[in-house]
Amino acid sequence: MKTVLVLAALIGLVAAGYPLFNNNVKTKTLDPNLVNIQKKVLLLLENWKQVDPDDEYYKIGKEYNIEANIEFYTNREVVTEFLSLYKTGFTAKNQIFSIYYENQALEVRALYRLFYYAKDFETFYKTAAFARVWLNEGQFIYAFYIAVIHRADTRGIVLPAPYEIWPEYFVNSDVLAKINRIQMQKGLILPETAQYYGVLAKDNAYYFYANYSGPWTYENNENLLSYFIEDVAWNSYYYYFHSKLQFWEKGENAIGPFKERRGEIYYFIYQQILARYYLERLSNGLGEIPRFNWNDRLQAGYYPLLTTHQIPFAQRNGDYYLANDDNIEDIQFVDSYEKTFLQFLQKGQFKAYKQEVDLYNSKSVNFVGNYWQANVDLYEKVPQRNYLRSYEDAARRILGAAPRNSYENLNVPTALDFYQTSLRDPAFYQLYAKILDFINQYKEYLEPYTQDVLHFVGVKINDVKVDKLVTYFEYFDWNATNAVYLSEQQLDTGSPSYIVRQPRLNNQPFTVTIDIKSDVESEAVIKIFIGPKYDGNGYPIDLENNWVNLVEIDWFTHKLTSGQNKIERKSENFFWFKEDSVSVSKIYELLNNGQVPRYMIEKFLLLPRRLLLPRGTEGGVPFQFFVFVYPYQAPYKEWEPMKEFVVDNKPFGYPFDRPVTESYYFTQPNMYFKDVYIYQEGEEYPYYTSYWSQNQVPKH
Repeated sequence: MKTVLVLAALIGLVAAGYPLFNNNVKTKTLDPNLVNIQKKVLLLLENWKQVDPDDEYYKIGKEYNIEANIEFYTNREVVTEFLSLYKTGFTAKNQIFSIYYENQALEVRALYRLFYYAKDFETFYKTAAFARVWLNEGQFIYAFYIAVIHRADTRGIVLPAPYEIWPEYFVNSDVLAKINRIQMQKGLILPETAQYYGVLAKDNAYYFYANYSGPWTYENNENLLSYFIEDVAWNSYYYYFHSKLQFWEKGENAIGPFKERRGEIYYFIYQQILARYYLERLSNGLGEIPRFNWNDRLQAGYYPLLTTHQIPFAQRNGDYYLANDDNIEDIQFVDSYEKTFLQFLQKGQFKAYKQEVDLYNSKSVNFVGNYWQANVDLYEKVPQRNYLRSYEDAARRILGAAPRNSYENLNVPTALDFYQTSLRDPAFYQLYAKILDFINQYKEYLEPYTQDVLHFVGVKINDVKVDKLVTYFEYFDWNATNAVYLSEQQLDTGSPSYIVRQPRLNNQPFTVTIDIKSDVESEAVIKIFIGPKYDGNGYPIDLENNWVNLVEIDWFTHKLTSGQNKIERKSENFFWFKEDSVSVSKIYELLNNGQVPRYMIEKFLLLPRRLLLPRGTEGGVPFQFFVFVYPYQAPYKEWEPMKEFVVDNKPFGYPFDRPVTESYYFTQPNMYFKDVYIYQEGEEYPYYTSYWSQNQVPKH
């Protein structure tokens, strides 16, 4: 204890010198009926890897009998299905869980539906308590997290950020080792050596400086992007997308009538992910996203410094031969799947799964997106099938490069096995670039937008001004306490908090000023995109090849008046972004006043605002903004379930949801290209030096 106190006295001031959790939080008053529900949900998520016999949920879950309470579920068939699997034997506790492991996926889907069809919250809570006590921890937390998002009686409930639920998937194993060592030693660390290992102690909390991976993890200079592809919010964004629209659930259950745009959403999300990643590549001089062939070698080696409590993640050597003996069956499947799509595309009509789809129709993007995701809606007219026999599943298995075995629950995990870690692997971006190449081949058959369609009669953008664009790094803290197992005493009285402190990309707020002359009074939509000015070789990119690289960063409506209109749009209000999530401790603090963080309810699916811009350089990186104004048309009433994300009835990404065949169509008065530069300012964290030296406590 004396050692800990001395350490706190020596370096406590250093800890105080950095920003902690985001405390400037926009809040929303929670419905009084939801306050108790919110507390119960948070308590079920605390220390979810272990059970506490003294806790309320344990006493309820240990005695709860699902079969005896079958009348409390609105769908009796899902209860029967679950019990059939449960009595046969679910995945054991303490086994690694992934939705891409076939038997585990069957079980967890049955568990989720049990949660989803619970008649009321009381039944849902009892069922969750049962699962927390008796079932595999990974399956419980996966099904419970998604069920809270989709159940009507938990709408408005805040869930902790994924990185606070699964810390081991968001931070490298060396940091986890330090966290677990201090937990096992009950906090005893030497003040003389702690700073060299990036450890601080203050106010019953330990802070662990964490850096991003270096060249031994990523080959071909991909490590230059580690601050981005390992960003906890970037990876959480992808997990949220899966949680809202999981491939194995019916679209009508996930997004209601909006299911008719499910495939379109699939395309748009991946297009935006790849375009944003491409911008970051350009900022770091890496150029185009590489392409690969299934029968060739994959150049992107990956040595993840990740580990579960059971086993480290698999490694993939550079120059990895994909068509090895283990992968032959999967290679044949993905190759056949690709060729089948192209054959139907050449004919212009898809005939399978009891469907006939006109592939030269723009509305067929929903089917095409469903085809490549191989989700439930693709097969809704045919008998139930194995949704894991899909292109994505086989492709992830091939690229993950894990050794194969015949035992279901002895899988060696790969980054591509989990939505929380997929975006860390460079192969992910190459895979989905391949998928989008196929979808874009379909789009090439669509009739392009004409000059008349894109024109807004009587409206002209005279000028666009953009403030200086600046990015910088700042330290950010997040709670990784769920990474450790607590002692019985700690479960009763509380434990220290284990906080990971990382430098993260951010940008200075800026304003876009748009001067519009209008001859009409009209409600208009204004969109702002950011895209490349030059390709990876430094050559200007024409719009015919650049339309897939544009990231939509804002989308809002404005009442145009006759004459001059000066519109100032602040980056803090950009539509597609939100504030960073706050810690669980901050959620509890707000909950004491009946409040919760607004952005963690209403826009949890969006990216944090600090990732709005790609990293700049001292001399500035050239990009371009594209501003587009067009007449407003209200969204259809049946799209109400997605009202937070839909403001009109145009396709996502419009007008770049179709190929650009004539670039002069995009030089009309209601459009404006603005050249911009992005600068990097502030302290440069030493990403290119020794990994270990970067974890030292900074001197002040």
